[in-house]
Parts: sequence; structure tokens; C-alpha cells
Amino acid sequence: MCGIVGYGGFSKKALLDKAIRKIHHRGPDDNGVIYFNGIALGNTRLAILDISEKGRQPMFNKDRSLCITFNGEIYNFKEVKKNLSKKYEFRSNSDTEVILYAYQEWGVRCLEKLSGMFAFVIYDIKKNLLFGARDRLGQKPLKYYFNNGKFIFASEIKAILPLLDETPVLDEVAIDDFLTLQYVPTPKTGFSKIYKLPAACYFIYKDKKLSIKKYWSLNFSKKLILSENEWHELVYSDIERSVKSHLVSDVPVGALLSGGLDSSIIVALMSLSSSRRINTFNIGFDDEQFDETRFATMVSEMYGTNHTRFNVTSRQLLENIENLTQVYDEPIGDNSILPTLLLSKLTSKKVKVALTGDGGDENFAGYDRYTFVILSSFLSYFPSIAKRILNLTSKSIYCLYKTKLTERMNKFLSTLDQEFYKKYVNYNCFFTTETKQNLYSENYKNLIGDHDSYQQYYPFYDKNLSDLDNALKIDVNTYLANDLLYKSDSASMAYGLELRSPFLDYKLMEKISEMPSDLKMKFLKTKNILKKIAEKNNLLPKEIIYRNKRGFNIPQNKWFKGPLKNYLKNTILSSGMIDVIFDKVKIESYIKKYHESNLNYDNNIFALLMLSLWYDEYIINH
Repeated sequence: MCGIVGYGGFSKKALLDKAIRKIHHRGPDDNGVIYFNGIALGNTRLAILDISEKGRQPMFNKDRSLCITFNGEIYNFKEVKKNLSKKYEFRSNSDTEVILYAYQEWGVRCLEKLSGMFAFVIYDIKKNLLFGARDRLGQKPLKYYFNNGKFIFASEIKAILPLLDETPVLDEVAIDDFLTLQYVPTPKTGFSKIYKLPAACYFIYKDKKLSIKKYWSLNFSKKLILSENEWHELVYSDIERSVKSHLVSDVPVGALLSGGLDSSIIVALMSLSSSRRINTFNIGFDDEQFDETRFATMVSEMYGTNHTRFNVTSRQLLENIENLTQVYDEPIGDNSILPTLLLSKLTSKKVKVALTGDGGDENFAGYDRYTFVILSSFLSYFPSIAKRILNLTSKSIYCLYKTKLTERMNKFLSTLDQEFYKKYVNYNCFFTTETKQNLYSENYKNLIGDHDSYQQYYPFYDKNLSDLDNALKIDVNTYLANDLLYKSDSASMAYGLELRSPFLDYKLMEKISEMPSDLKMKFLKTKNILKKIAEKNNLLPKEIIYRNKRGFNIPQNKWFKGPLKNYLKNTILSSGMIDVIFDKVKIESYIKKYHESNLNYDNNIFALLMLSLWYDEYIINH
């Protein structure tokens, strides 16, 4: 696991020293830089596989015709190496060298051979081109700047900024999307001319031209017809295989254990697969409503793990708010970034690698919002008059009693006749189009023009799929990569901790996408088949399997209306974004209404706070 940075198309040598320092946290064990004519590759290394000097990067192949900088882990590198060793001589035991020779042997088709999480760039000296790629789900980041033939890439935008010869400029449309979705959708980042390489894509940079192509996607249209018991056996064995493959490491591997179903299954299978006692980590809060340590302890005791519970107070969480923009260089409004950051910081003091349950919800339909997807499908068969009555009733209730629940119900029932992707974004959105327009400055409205953030889901919508399959497909291609994985990678790598997610094994996901959606949810019960697999194989007690899902959340509503009330108002209203993005009077009124009403749109308030901190850090200060 590492941080990568480099460039192409430069007329003169530009030192990477400052850029390397900006991502030193991603690889505190070592760093290296190699310069060519107009091209440079840099790397900061967190040594996980082949921790010797032979694993140093950037790395050349034997005849020095190829050079690579790589971030990630290739879980099947030993199998690929075995195939290649008939023709090539390897000097190290690292997966980095395997990628080099895989590219030398198969070119861009090497991506078909690799299973893992990765972002890498190879300089092909003979062809004078840069070839780079990102893993299938987007677990590892790859950001880039491209303008007038000049190309800069890095794991984080912070490393790109020192190499620019211009001041960073705001991407107004990206911010409009962020306010709707709570994250910036690919390929945008919040900065003009700086982009994210989409998941499952590769690029070729040659002769100052950049081309990007997709090499993989999940297919939800192909269904495999098996009995439910056959699915149980197939999925269980595939999860078991994935967990074993994710344990490959030359340093100890631990696990983040929340006590929820997904992370508990991972810990169970780790314990059954390993002769070593597993190290597990959990974060506890002083607010019982958000504390899950009892369940984590239950799983730990069942499998005899070496469990560490970190007790975190609300004060500690509050003290870290202003540090968030040092870690997240794109706007993000997901409030779980705070506990994720603290858990990563504390876990990194004990281990370098930890497994997580990320991906379980997207694979097996675990989010509460999927119940609304099923309800929507059911209500779509109602006569038009019945749907109109439901819509009018929900509007009336919302007008009379404004709460988060009545607001969501109103949004949900107001779009029953629309295409699914519109219904889904409308239900999931944070700031509605109407609310954004009411808050924007007049100039910003003109800059946004007729841009419609509600179209962000459309490219992933397939009218031939069930609504649930569409929801899962949309989430895998949007929320998973742009929010969940960005959040966890940034938080963990800020402290040199590598997180691995067995549920995101691409072969496992391909198999699960072939599963009929009615096996994933039955009678509004989320994760139906995963729960049955856990129960059938005696992996966990029923209290863990069938307990209600909790997100990794914080008591922000209590904070924003209590100890953070003045800080919140002052930070947002004094930000440089006021009178540029937002009208000050309207934003002040919006915050005042929040404090005075029962409509707890605290997620929107958190998004405004994060945007104000990000804007001042990266737009004003640069």
C-alpha cells in the first residue's frame, strides 16, 4: 500500500519533493522518485508484501524498459507470478513486480488477470506512453489534472496542487452535485480540470493526448437459476475464499469489528481460516444511542479474538472536525467520516492491515432505503387516483408536521409515476433542487444554468432490470466508490493503515449480481440470504444476525443544536463561499430555521459545514 504521484508532458523537470511530502502519510516506510525526459514517477511506500529493499518503488523491469509506481494489493499475485515465471525472472516477492511483467506480457489485458485493489501508472519507455489503471470497484484512488497536454496524477489531490502552475478553480457544477448527493460524483472532484479516474477504467497518455477506457462492469441482467440452498452453499464458499485471499500479508492482519452483520461475518471467517488469534478493533461512544460495543464484544468472545475497544467521547470527535479537510481534499458530507478517522488513527497504532465489512450492503441489499424501493415497486401498480391521494396526503402531513420522516415520505410519494432512477435520487437526495436554488447567490444560479443533478443516476439505469437490481447497480457505481470507499481510504491512509474488504472481491460480486433480487430481500427483510447463510453455518448468534442495522453515525443533531451551535453558524457564515456560492441572508435564515424547527436536516447542515471548511482550505488558501 502506497501513495503515488507523477506527471507527463512537462517541458522541464519539476521536482516531486513537495508533492511526495503531501502524501507521506500514505507510505511512511519509504519513498522514491525517478525522472525521465518530461516525465516523472514518485512513490511513498507502506510495506505490506516483501518488506525488503527489493520491494522499493518506483520499480523497473529487468531490461529497464518499464517503470511502475503502484498503490494497492494484488491478492492473486502468486498465481499470476507462477504463470509468468516460465518466461520472466523475478527479483522480488512483491506484487508490484508481478504487475510490471503482466503488462510486459499482456499489455492492457493484464488487468483481466489481476484481482485486488489497485491504482498504478507504468511508464512504457519504448512506446513513450503512460499506462495507468484503477481497480474494478474503485477501492484505491487515482486523481489527475489534464490541460493543454500537461498531465499530473496522484493518489490525492493534495499532491497535484503543488505541481500546478495555476491557482485551483472551483467546479461549480460539481458542488451542485455534491449538495444533492453528499459526495462529488466521478469524474468530478470539486476542482476545475482535476478529475477522478473512474473505477474499472484505464488510461493511456501519449503525445500529450489522454484516452480513457472502461475494462469491466457488473452485469445484473444475467441471472443464474439455482435453489435457495444451492445459493447458500455457493455464496458461503465464495465469501470464505475471498476472506482467505485477503489475509495474504507479510505483516499481521486485524479486523474492524462494529458488531454489525457484515464485519461480524468477516471476523468469524477470519478466525476459522487462521491459526493465529485475530486482532479486532471497535470504537465506543459515550452516547448509548450510537454505541455498538456490546455486540462487538459478543462476537469477539465467541471467536476468542484479541479485542481492543477504543472509547471515544463526543469532545474528542468535536475536536477533530477542523482536521477533516487535511484528510479529505474533495467535499464530502458523510458524517461517519469523523468516527472512521478516529478508528483508523487508533487501529493504526496496533496493526498495518485490517479487514472490513464494506460492500456487504451493496451486494446483499442491506440499506434501509431498499425497503422503500420494494414499496415503490408495489405502489406502482396502484391506480393513478390512489397514487394522487397518497401524494396529497403526504404533502398535507408534511406541511402540518415537518420532521425528517414526513419529509422523506413526501419525497418518496411525490415521484411514484416517474422513472425509477428519478425516484431513487429523489428519495436519497440531501438538498433538493428547489432548496439549492433558494440558497444560491444569483450569480451562482447563472453559472449552474440548467444543470440537473438528478440525472447522475441515469447512466446506470436499465429499464429491463427490477427496481432492486437497479438500486444496487446505481449504488455500486455511485455511492460505493465516491462516498464509502473514498471515506475509508482517505481516513485509513491518513494514518498508514491498509483496509481490505472481502465483500468487494470482484468474482464474488459477479456471482452475487447473478442472484435473483427476491433472494436478497423477502417481505421487506434486508440481507435475507446473507442472514440465512450466517444462521445455517452457525457463524453468529441470532441476536447479531437479526438485529436492526445501525449506521456508523454520530450525534450531530444534538451537537449542532447544542455545543456546536455558535461554531456552526460562525464557520459557515464567515466562509469565503458566502456571496460566491450562497446568498448570506438566505443561508442565515436556513440555519436559523434548522435550530428553531423539528425538521432535523442535520445532514444538510453537516454538508454546509464541510463545504465551508473545504472551500476555505483549498480555494481561498491556495
